[in-house]
This record gives sequence, C-alpha cells and structure tokens, in this order.
Amino acid sequence: MLYGNGQGVHYQREQFSLIDLRDFFGDVMKKNKIEIKKPKKRHTWEISPVTKIKESEKAYTRKGKKRYDSKKELECDFELLKKDYRYCPKCSAELVEKKIEHKKRKVCPVCGFVLYKNPAPATAIILTQDNKILLVKRKYNPFKGDWSLPAGFIEYDESPESCAIREAKEETNLNVKLTRLFDVYSGSDDPRTNAILIVYLAKVLGGDLKPGDDAAEAKYFPENKIPQNIAFAAHQQVIEDFYKSIL
Repeated sequence: MLYGNGQGVHYQREQFSLIDLRDFFGDVMKKNKIEIKKPKKRHTWEISPVTKIKESEKAYTRKGKKRYDSKKELECDFELLKKDYRYCPKCSAELVEKKIEHKKRKVCPVCGFVLYKNPAPATAIILTQDNKILLVKRKYNPFKGDWSLPAGFIEYDESPESCAIREAKEETNLNVKLTRLFDVYSGSDDPRTNAILIVYLAKVLGGDLKPGDDAAEAKYFPENKIPQNIAFAAHQQVIEDFYKSIL
C-alpha cells in the first residue's frame, strides 16, 4: 500500500488472507467478465484382463474403449512389435545400418549402441494321461480360440524350469514336476516376436484341472483327436514328435 507523509512516498506491506485474495480476484473476474472453464470429465480406468501384469496388476486400459476394433488393427499392432527402432533408445540419435558381426544391424553413430534383434525365450510342457496330451484353448489373441501346449514367455528374473512350472499352474491349475528336457524348437509364426521354445516333459503332483490366466479351456486329447487349429507351428511339431517318441 502507498502512503505519503510530506517527505516522499513510502510502501507498507500488508498481510492478506486466502479469503481476501479469493474475494479480490473474484471481484476482478466478475468486473472483467472472466470465466474459468471447467476441466473436461476425467477418464475412468479399469484393470485390463488382457494386459494384466500377473504380480503388480498395474496395467490399465480406458474404460469402455475396445483394445482392437478389428482383426486388421490387431495384426497391425502386433506387427509394430517386430519393427526396428528408428532412433537410438539411449541418446535419441537416428540409427543407421552398418555391418556388425557379419550381419547388417541398426547402429547409433553417436553413442555406438547396436540394436540386436533376438528371439524371446519361452517354455512349454508336455503333460499326459493315458497317452492323452494336455492342451489349452487360448482366451486372448494372438490366435484366440486355437489350442496349444501350456506355455509362456520366460520372465527376466526366472529360470526356464521355473517358468514351465509357473505357466502350468497359471493355465491349468496343476502342480507339476519336470521330469526331463524334451527338445528345443524355433518359432517364427508368433506375430509378437520370434521365439525359442524350450519343451519339458512333466508329471502332475496335484491340483484340479481347470483353465486359468489366458486359457479358456484345458483338456486332454488322444492322438487321433488332436484339434486341427493348433496355435503355433512349433507346438504342432512338438505334439507330432512326442507321439513318434512313444511308439
């Protein structure tokens, strides 16, 4: 506030409460016809059963919004997962192609980062009952509705053996013990990524058979009634090799 005493102008600091400030700015806004626009209604969120992270459960999707509107959109989204980086994930410089270790790879000319495209490791198990093999029907894409062995990708901090046991429990509710390594296969028909499939023979220790996680059904099939719609070529090859091995 300004005040005078005949010897010049002086300033005096006054304390204002929040209520005073609110009333002051309210009067100013009314006088100048200033309106505060209300924010748009915030989106609500819910946990997605498709992308649910098994432990943290912190993956979300917008409520009421479909993840994919068509099969074409789904295939396009999966195709993005296989595309190369254009920019360096370390320093953001544009990557260039260069021959590294006898193969053309994307390389960062600034920091030296090399983009290696490696297949993802996964495991599957063979469980049998009276020469019938256990298969699960996929609940989600890719290949929703097709059948496969109980299988899944290996987590960063687990061993292949632990992954096989975990996936068996999640998809079939069965507690299993691995008996031996059956074989290792290469898969290139998964739209998400190429895979290295490590397959184990196993036996059931306990639990009641019921589908869970991303499995819609779990059922034992005899060799002559194996479904025609097996999800992955590697799984089809595993089934054929298994029945050949027990002849």
